[in-house]
Amino acid sequence: MNSKIRYIVFSFLLILLSSINSLCLSQNDLDSDSIFKAPNLFESDTLIKLSITTDLKTLVRDIGEKNKYHKGRLSYHLGDSIVSMSVQLKTRGNFRKDRSICPFPPIRIKFNKVDASYSLFHGQGKLKMVTHCQNKNERYQQMLIQEYLIYKAYNLFSPESFNVRLAEITYKDSDNQMGPLKKYAFFIEDFEDMAVRNGKIPRYEKKIHQDHTLIGKVTKLAVFQYMVGNTDWGVPTLHNIKLIAKTPTSRPTPVPYDFDWASLVNAPYAVPNEKLNIKSIHERLYRGYKRTAEDLEYIFREFRMKKEALYEIYTSCPYLNDKEKERVLNYFDEFYEIINDPRRVKREFIDNARTIKYKE
Repeated sequence: MNSKIRYIVFSFLLILLSSINSLCLSQNDLDSDSIFKAPNLFESDTLIKLSITTDLKTLVRDIGEKNKYHKGRLSYHLGDSIVSMSVQLKTRGNFRKDRSICPFPPIRIKFNKVDASYSLFHGQGKLKMVTHCQNKNERYQQMLIQEYLIYKAYNLFSPESFNVRLAEITYKDSDNQMGPLKKYAFFIEDFEDMAVRNGKIPRYEKKIHQDHTLIGKVTKLAVFQYMVGNTDWGVPTLHNIKLIAKTPTSRPTPVPYDFDWASLVNAPYAVPNEKLNIKSIHERLYRGYKRTAEDLEYIFREFRMKKEALYEIYTSCPYLNDKEKERVLNYFDEFYEIINDPRRVKREFIDNARTIKYKE
């Protein structure tokens, strides 16, 4: 009798445990299926193919100080379906907003958050788009890819950098005054989103001296700009620089953007500032402040360690032609020759470095 009772109790417990386990699994399956994770635009490097329909002619010519947003529609394929949403488009930029330089200027795109929900642009407010500048000259397509890759290269050296996403966009004129135009472009991560991703806050104040930012990070930035041949930046003026920091009073980290005057991009309109005393954008100039050889070596060590990954960014890019790849790698080879030669390091990074000038 006792063994029979024990058998019945044991069997009951097995059935009970099995039921509880099945219930837990079912609930877990339900939870995993019911929670939809919206895609993040910048979590992939895959080329996205989009179409943007708007009054194109009116948009690209609206470049005055009081330019406004224009209604448009953005669409892309998702499997057998088409995702479509309303957007607003506005020309932006400074130098590239000049029609004599860029008949097709950079654009800022503003999303309707309800329309964009659960799409590739979920959670996005306003994004900068870097566009192709010239409609007919294919050189500008390669220039755009080069600028995109500089962002990707800086991602390699610091998470405190702007994420980017390459797109192939077919622009369609809603008034049918212009034919469809298929060109590369890329989206740049929102400034505040980049700050939050790094656990920081955006800082907007100007006149912060370069050496009043985090020294190791601004030195790395300056060496990177030297490597890609870009002198078109400045911390105190926030010229192609954004600042992020842990608190409103802590030393900020400078984050670079807008690399179209870099040697790697090779834009025909790019000329160095006369004050820099260099004749060409291809002539490297270190615009950081003086550091010791030991401090510089600490920075150079990271560049050496990541050399292979850096080269891979360019060699593996299917959108950059072979001629451009060869030009980039030769330019990088020269950089690595310089940082591996103590005499050239002294000349380029120490003797020619900027120094703080104190008022008497």
